[in-house]
Amino acid sequence: MRLSRPGRSTLLGTAAITGLVAVWWLLTATVVAPLYFPSPLSVVEVFVERPAAMLEHVVVTSGRVLAGLGIGAVFGFVNAISMARNKLLAEMSYPIIELLRPIPPLALIPFFILWFGLGDIGKVLLIAAGTSMILLVTTAEAIRRVPPVYVQAARTLGASERFIYRTVVTPAIVPSVFSALRVAAAISFALAIAAEYMGAQSGLGFLIMQASRTLQTDQIVAGIILIGLVSLALDYLIRAIGGRLLAWAPQSET
Repeated sequence: MRLSRPGRSTLLGTAAITGLVAVWWLLTATVVAPLYFPSPLSVVEVFVERPAAMLEHVVVTSGRVLAGLGIGAVFGFVNAISMARNKLLAEMSYPIIELLRPIPPLALIPFFILWFGLGDIGKVLLIAAGTSMILLVTTAEAIRRVPPVYVQAARTLGASERFIYRTVVTPAIVPSVFSALRVAAAISFALAIAAEYMGAQSGLGFLIMQASRTLQTDQIVAGIILIGLVSLALDYLIRAIGGRLLAWAPQSET
């Protein structure tokens, strides 16, 4: 019986992960000392012994990521639309965007701590600052690449600018926006972990930082695995929402 494409992908992915864990177990059982890298069993023991604490760290980091990503996505998308509709605003904003875009948000962490303290506000705003630029630039470029014939045809039929943006431009740029949102989601976790490294009392970054101070490598790997799993879950969620909204769009079979 031939598997469907989703079933085949799931089977291959499961096989790849199983193989990776097998190699991990083999190396830690024969060559690598536990201090340098823990065995899969010791990592599993961390989850078994501290399920409530691990869940709490996951919830805290996920909350910061979702809040920052949401604020950054809305800010970037709305500003890109505003710049596309207002040429004067675009000309004034472009130099500022190009000046700020290459600056890594991690370089701003000391200032966010000074301005907002060690609470959640600074961490959420740092994530928003990093993700908003991705959405802004991607959305602006997607709008620029909308085929002019679509807009001209709508204008010929008497459509207003607001109607054109709502019914022509927005549907055309949604695929690019969702792709940018997936990239921004991954970066959100990197920014959240880095911010928690610098100052936090909870979260996966805090967990990893505390474990690194006492060389508890099993907790470090457990934290890394949780980051990957939560990030993967968020990516699947974004893809699922995008798949529903983009059901009309042609999909590649490759």
